[in-house]
Amino acid sequence: MKPILKWQYDQILKELILLQEHQTDPTCPCTTDGQMCVRKHLLAIEAYVQETMAMEENEYYKEKLKELADQVQEYRRQEEAALRNEAEHADLIEWSRDWRKTFEEYSLVGEEQLEM
Repeated sequence: MKPILKWQYDQILKELILLQEHQTDPTCPCTTDGQMCVRKHLLAIEAYVQETMAMEENEYYKEKLKELADQVQEYRRQEEAALRNEAEHADLIEWSRDWRKTFEEYSLVGEEQLEM
């Protein structure tokens, strides 16, 4: 795996973890002070996934990234509607955990495995 690709996956995983934590922690004031935490993490995931798709050569993971991109866009739209009081906030705890597990092992490469 190229170092840039590992970095991209690390960023996707970090955002998925943060999204999961924001949704799990009932004390997080996610929509106060203009933070909109869930939307922010969905936007970041969407951006990193779109970048990563262009770099990924493994067809299986390229397809998984495409699937994630489609889903994250739909959840972002739903979250934006919820912030406008037009829809319910989606429960993304299991979704974010499942996607993290999809990429975790693949991205877990040591320095000796990185292509320079």
